[in-house]
Amino acid sequence: MKNCVVTASYSCPPQKVWLYLTNPNLNHWRTDLSSAEVAPDGSRITERTKDGGVIEVEITEAEKARRLRGTFTYGRVRGSFFAILLGGGDATSLECTLQVEGMGLFAKPKKGLEAYLEMLGKALGE
Repeated sequence: MKNCVVTASYSCPPQKVWLYLTNPNLNHWRTDLSSAEVAPDGSRITERTKDGGVIEVEITEAEKARRLRGTFTYGRVRGSFFAILLGGGDATSLECTLQVEGMGLFAKPKKGLEAYLEMLGKALGE
């Protein structure tokens, strides 16, 4: 199992960051996806990547605009994540913890998480 923690700061309220984190379809911010289906209650997300893969995400804990916890599977890769949003007004700090199994010896989950947060930053106008 590989673990990593990444922190990012955005110049917008936590509610806006929360909306993007919980909806990959919002303004098509996830440029790595061809489509995504979000369950009506927001507890499950099925993401289809442009290369034909499927990522199944299950949200296990959600405190709106404060924290988000869940698990995911992508082929033989599985893991869990925990995101904490701090701040208010016009600034948000986001801390993400990622645990991944099945990526192989030389895989770098931190690099993938940083790319994800970079996409989020572009969508938020950073």
